[in-house]
Amino acid sequence: MQTFAELVTGIENTTRETQIEDSIKEWINLTINEVNDPGWAFEQIGIRGYSHNWSSNRRKHSFSTADTIETYQLPRDVDKISLVRQTDNPAKISYIPDEVFYRYIPDPTATGNPLYYRLWEEEGVSVRLSTDDKVKVVSSTADTAKISIVGYSTEGFLQSEELTLNGTTEVDGSLTYDTGRVLKISKSAATAGKITVTEYTAGTTLVVLGMEERTARFKMMGLYPIPSSAITIYLEYYTRFRRLVNDTDVPDIDEKWIYVIRLGAIAKVREYQDKPEKTEAQAIYAAAVRGMVKADMQNIDYIPHLRNHNQTRFGKVEIGDEEYGLIF
Repeated sequence: MQTFAELVTGIENTTRETQIEDSIKEWINLTINEVNDPGWAFEQIGIRGYSHNWSSNRRKHSFSTADTIETYQLPRDVDKISLVRQTDNPAKISYIPDEVFYRYIPDPTATGNPLYYRLWEEEGVSVRLSTDDKVKVVSSTADTAKISIVGYSTEGFLQSEELTLNGTTEVDGSLTYDTGRVLKISKSAATAGKITVTEYTAGTTLVVLGMEERTARFKMMGLYPIPSSAITIYLEYYTRFRRLVNDTDVPDIDEKWIYVIRLGAIAKVREYQDKPEKTEAQAIYAAAVRGMVKADMQNIDYIPHLRNHNQTRFGKVEIGDEEYGLIF
């Protein structure tokens, strides 16, 4: 497996570009983002693999509902939801778009066992303000990065402020934010420590940003019927490939696909160089992504069905699907 630094060096040597290391690093991460959402590499919308989700990015999570509580915050690494279910009264909980929901659901306040879910806004904090209040920020170590706070005033106006960290000493904000509105928190650079944002008066932790996180995003899920009791919801979802930051970082993808990342970054260098072969380089990269998708879609252990014994072949069992068959 190649590290971030080794990838950069290899691409510099291949393209004979040694003066644009920072750009190459950014192009590597851009390629990783492109591979995460490979639809661009397919010629037609809807073709098999167009909206592919990578098997290595699949995760599990569970949470408990509460009586009469409709919305629930999902883990910060959720990118796309695969499956939602509950086993107290076994059922798959299906996604329902807003247009269909408001057209066919006559009473959106009904309670019971959830059968449908909707996705709400993304929030920038894990806990909302308990009252109209200011915020304060602090680092777990000697950091001096800037922290941006964006939200709404009590009059409904969008406002923002920028606070400069003072290491482990708390820094107070000066603006008051509306308790019922979303806050977005971000920082100017990676930090050496974790950044904690708290409510000024109550001291409640609103969000903690990791060292490499510039911001946090939490999707909100609404359940219908609104839960009438505590039940466990099981969530299967997909994350994104992680951005490379340190020289010793390695991509989340399997080692056999590292060459695809190299091809994508090289194609971007050729575009920068305005070389005649830039179009060919991009085409080779796109074909490699399509091949990567096809390989990830295969499941060699999958047997769709067992065929009945053929009455003319005593002692024989046929195993197969629409494409192939084996006889034992």
